[in-house]
Amino acid sequence: MSNYCAGCRYDPAQRTGPKACPFTALYWDFLLRHDAMLANNPRTAMQARHAARLTPAQRRDITDHAARFRAAIGGT
Repeated sequence: MSNYCAGCRYDPAQRTGPKACPFTALYWDFLLRHDAMLANNPRTAMQARHAARLTPAQRRDITDHAARFRAAIGGT
């Protein structure tokens, strides 16, 4: 939808890892933390279903990656 990421050192297609986009990790972390609420909303149910397909290891990696990013910027 845009080319804001053109030239960025991060890869928006990666959820975790050294080249993973912080916004992607934060997006997936949000979905995982609020899955029950999002699953009941017709507009967000599909995203919640996609998050539900993640393995426990993938969930843990996403949560850890997002927590490290929030800590780095002084968030909670």
